Amino acid sequence: MKKKLIYPLSIMMLFALMGCSVTESSSTGTSSSNETSSATSSDYGSAYDYNSEVEISEAEEVSVDEVTTDFAITTEDGTYTQSGVIYTITKAGTYNLSGKLTGQVVIDAGDEDEVVLELNNTSITYSKDSPIKALNASKVEISALKDTGNTISDTRSAKTTDIESQGEGAIYSDVDLKLKGSGTLVVNANYNNGVHTSKDLTVQKETLKVTAYNNALRGKNSVTIESGYLVLEAKTGNGIKTIASDTTSKGKQKGTVTINGGNIYIDSLHDAIDASYNVVVDQIETDVETTLVLKTGKNASVYTKSFTSTSEKGIKAANEITINRGTIQISAQDDAIHANYGDTLENGSKGQGNITINDGLIEVASGDDGLHADNTLLINGGKVVVTGATEGYEANFITINGGYSYIYGTDDGVNCSKKSFNTCTFTMNDGYLDVAVRSGDTDGIDSNGNVYIKGGTIVTRGSPGTTVSNMSTGLDVDGTCSMTGGTLIAFNNLEKAPSTGSGIYYAATSGNSSGSMAPGGGFGPRMAVSTYSFAAGNYTLTGNGLDISFTNDYQYGSFLIYSSSITSGSTYTLSRGGTSVLSWTQSSTSVTIS
Repeated sequence: MKKKLIYPLSIMMLFALMGCSVTESSSTGTSSSNETSSATSSDYGSAYDYNSEVEISEAEEVSVDEVTTDFAITTEDGTYTQSGVIYTITKAGTYNLSGKLTGQVVIDAGDEDEVVLELNNTSITYSKDSPIKALNASKVEISALKDTGNTISDTRSAKTTDIESQGEGAIYSDVDLKLKGSGTLVVNANYNNGVHTSKDLTVQKETLKVTAYNNALRGKNSVTIESGYLVLEAKTGNGIKTIASDTTSKGKQKGTVTINGGNIYIDSLHDAIDASYNVVVDQIETDVETTLVLKTGKNASVYTKSFTSTSEKGIKAANEITINRGTIQISAQDDAIHANYGDTLENGSKGQGNITINDGLIEVASGDDGLHADNTLLINGGKVVVTGATEGYEANFITINGGYSYIYGTDDGVNCSKKSFNTCTFTMNDGYLDVAVRSGDTDGIDSNGNVYIKGGTIVTRGSPGTTVSNMSTGLDVDGTCSMTGGTLIAFNNLEKAPSTGSGIYYAATSGNSSGSMAPGGGFGPRMAVSTYSFAAGNYTLTGNGLDISFTNDYQYGSFLIYSSSITSGSTYTLSRGGTSVLSWTQSSTSVTIS
């Protein structure tokens, strides 16, 4: 007899983009004055329904005091012994486990032996040690057979001291471990970790639910998820965790969490994914979807005031994080995605602190930073939406080569900081960046070093409201600020105007001239109008070379544009909801209002 649990893959997250709502097509901003910079309509929606449900089949509950009467192991090529409720497998082979056991299955085979456990509507509960404990073999596979529901329950009291003889998880392995099969496996771990290996852990195809006192999945050397439906709950620890950062005897690097496919929901008090080396998210097979939904800290349903944590990040790595494909949704109390720099690793190197986004859809809400790289944040493609964070992007070096970035920051939207080095640089080569911030001493883009705009499209804003000041601007730069291509649109001022290369045209409303550092005067032609007010709404900017759409969620008092796509003698119109708000004819020395 089985019972079924319906576990929703859902997360409370705003997709209203809070001040940085932009819809766009596959055409990006351009650094050429003769090409069209376009951003038109919604080709980039969520690829996954976050309200869909994963069906978890669970074996019928069994009392820890129940006498075992129907548990059975059958095998054609293996050997095992029985001592009371302890079953010990001693030889390579395939073992079919069925029925209920209040006891333990131990694997203690030869060094070259491969052992496969087939779970066939199996319930194993134990209160003295790990219900499944692999001590010796070359590798172990645990397979949940098709159309079966299986439960492994560790009912020991929560761990308070280290006891070497005790298994650290409900499923514990001292050898490489793979969880596979097209059935369902439910793991309940009251003592410590859910699934714990001292080597490599792989999950493939299986429907897996793990509820753990500490970490849900813990692989000392690595954790790899190829496919399947995973629901991971970590009451006081991490959803997925690796430990080692040295190399194997064959030179293989340890410590990486690799996700190549699967629908994965993680609800954890601490970090959802904590890798001692790298994190790689990809989608290797086109028909195997990669979806991550991560909640941490106070945002997690497992949160309780009786436990505290110093790290509640969504994805964290001691070295580098690379996202190649997939759909990722994060609601984190701490940084949503974070890479450390400078810590000495076991392989002798220092953590590089880099984050690379090559493709995918990433939606994050954070109590601290959205994407934080101690060294370099590289955006090559994909769509990144930061619905709310203290700072949306923060890194020493930020380079955007493509993709679509939408950011709402309660402090700075994009912050180039000198936390790891004595210099910092923000570089825009291509792609689309849309930034908004809340009121206060905030900036859309704030660089404590240099800014280089070479291509792409940037829409950036200072504080909402009709008052324009230098306390909150679309762009604040301490060092060099230069523009040689692309399009820069700003509402409510720039604290420092860029020096521009040939072919960059400039226009601004007079409301941008507020203070000695505001653009105007010698920086280029300004519109001979004393004030403008740009109400919230959907905007389009069109004219020869330009076709850009964006949304302002708040009202602003000034507008300016620098662009290599503007041509002299052409007329440009800024419209809101289809109604012209501002129209001008551009030349190199003047702006004529239409």
